[in-house]
Amino acid sequence: MNKILFTFIVWSVSMALNTLSAQEPIVFNTLEETIDYAIQNNNNLEKSQIEQEIIQAQIAGVKGQALPQIKGSAGFTDNFSIQEQQLPAEIFGGEPGTTIGVAFGNRYQYAAGVNVQQKLLDFQLFNSIKSTTALAELRELQTLVTTQDLIVNIIQTYVQIQVFDKQVSLLQENYGRTNSLIEISELKYSEGIIKKLDLNQLMVNRSNLKTQIEDAEFGKNQQIRLFKVLLNIPMTTNVVLVEKLEDRDPYPLSAELLIDANLEYQQLEQSLQLSLIDQKLIKAEYLPTLGANFGYNYLGQSNSFADFDTSVYQGQWSGTWGLSASIPIFDGFQRRNRLKQKEFATEQLELDRETLKLNIEKDFGDAREQLVLSNSQIESQESNMTLAQENYDGIKNSYNEGVANLTELLDSEFALRQAQSNFLNALLQSKVAEVSLLKSSGRLSQLISNPIINN
Repeated sequence: MNKILFTFIVWSVSMALNTLSAQEPIVFNTLEETIDYAIQNNNNLEKSQIEQEIIQAQIAGVKGQALPQIKGSAGFTDNFSIQEQQLPAEIFGGEPGTTIGVAFGNRYQYAAGVNVQQKLLDFQLFNSIKSTTALAELRELQTLVTTQDLIVNIIQTYVQIQVFDKQVSLLQENYGRTNSLIEISELKYSEGIIKKLDLNQLMVNRSNLKTQIEDAEFGKNQQIRLFKVLLNIPMTTNVVLVEKLEDRDPYPLSAELLIDANLEYQQLEQSLQLSLIDQKLIKAEYLPTLGANFGYNYLGQSNSFADFDTSVYQGQWSGTWGLSASIPIFDGFQRRNRLKQKEFATEQLELDRETLKLNIEKDFGDAREQLVLSNSQIESQESNMTLAQENYDGIKNSYNEGVANLTELLDSEFALRQAQSNFLNALLQSKVAEVSLLKSSGRLSQLISNPIINN
């Protein structure tokens, strides 16, 4: 029985693994494809869009207060024990000086009616509509900011994956070179040409390279998992990134800072406008309100539950309409103090706007200078990497011929790896600076608002 159970478990695991391995990978040919996919599937962006729908429903609710408010009513009352009033008995022919209990009213009452309320003048309501509309615009901006952050994270993760991939490739090449050197050096050591310490140094270098490869592969896999989270892709699904970022033309970047197009700046501007509307809301509380009302009701009475004969059933209609006004006079300075709080909050937002403007200008300047520097470093480090490779190959040949010693070879190998590292770092910094420049300049928000990101 245990053998059968074990066989079944092994078969189930095998089938599950085969299913996972047979699952078709998701292939992204371009960066734009990944961005489009994320915009369609990212959970945070979908949540932001749902919040927009909530705000729209709130706006509709506030606007509904300006429409007529109509209420219908109906009721039934059974006065099964009617209170009696004590009246002089002589009114009914009784003995003077005595009283008699008389019940007024009928046992059963039936009521129905309609009531209409309409606000004719309410400045606070009008400003509330403006406030919710401004709040909706602020939420739309937040959705754009969420989209922008998503795009930035995708591009940076995309770059990180490819940089790690390139790093793994270069480290594996270095590992292969070191491995071949060890094979050559082992022969030289056996012939007594080099020392044991020299061979040990090469083996230490190979071990270090193996560790670096493992770290780079871990970093790459970590970024791939983050990439899947951003695109809402199951962890068991493989993704394939075809386009190499270093091979594509950069986005058209403007040297001009479009600060009004910066989404964070637009958000703060909208918050400032909302704060001013909130001040108007409080000021509107000083103004009178005017409303109209209309009511039409029916009241029926009977002493028999199901007998509606006119001889025992009485009913009557009644209608009213009118106007009502409310004029605020004194509230203990509550409105004035709340208005002061809003005015101070507005001043804080104005200061925040100035600070944000300076920070945007700083980020724009930093990103532009970093981009120029990184692009220059890419060219120089690519050339330096070629020279380091030529230098290494030359010294390696000399080492094989017994002309150069191992120290010279190890120094040239270190210089090659340093040049490779500098090149990868410059490539990474260039792409990061490009994204920062796109974001801070306002160009990225324009690409989002006018979808020309699929160029």
